[in-house]
Amino acid sequence: MKFDYLTNDTEKSLAPFFSPLMLSVSFNSIWILGLILLIFWPTKDLFTYFQGHKIPLNFLGVFVAALLINSYLGLRCGRGEMFAKDYFSRLGYEGVITLEEEHNFFSYGLAAFILHSIFLLLIVLPLLIVSAAVSGISMSVFFKVLTVLFTASLLCRLFAFLMYLVFGKWSFLGYLLSRGFLIFFLFVTAVFASFINPVFLIYAFYQGQELLPRSSINAYGYYMMIVTCVILLLTLANQVMIRHNKAKRK
Repeated sequence: MKFDYLTNDTEKSLAPFFSPLMLSVSFNSIWILGLILLIFWPTKDLFTYFQGHKIPLNFLGVFVAALLINSYLGLRCGRGEMFAKDYFSRLGYEGVITLEEEHNFFSYGLAAFILHSIFLLLIVLPLLIVSAAVSGISMSVFFKVLTVLFTASLLCRLFAFLMYLVFGKWSFLGYLLSRGFLIFFLFVTAVFASFINPVFLIYAFYQGQELLPRSSINAYGYYMMIVTCVILLLTLANQVMIRHNKAKRK
């Protein structure tokens, strides 16, 4: 039962890794990122870019797109939206208690979320490596930005799952709140808290500037500290909600 999220593609699993729909959506991200990589492919020799102290846009374009795609996929998986949307399929899901809701969240749901977030990064990793190499991004910066992509996707997934537990799968309010959180985290925070905005952070790495403008604050360090704390809080909230819902059902 511990690893059912790898093989179970029934309505009992919130977002099975290898269900036909999940694989289709996952591999769509590959060709989208591949297309973006080609669009931003340098039209001049790399030496010409570096001689003019410019960096090809491959890294920025591909990594920001990967951030948006993986965060949105994480959100949809967290709310259990990776299912057929027709009316009769919806009826089949009515009243089903998922494995993520039945088991201890720390040992089952959280492990599934972390592994799936890593899996979604791994399938696009070759494109990320090529885009970073073309733009002359160092290995240390590359791995830092990978952690930004991973934590952003996991954060959105945890919040969406909390909305699922609080409001249910078909709640329009839960749908709106989860999308609102995604927009707030990826875009609105750039206005008043750029040190926790992942898009700003990727741009800062692209420019070779990890410090915030007019400040000695290391943006990456602040981002990791704050986002990790929020991830821990959401993990705890999900565990509490699962226990609460179990008690209600009994």
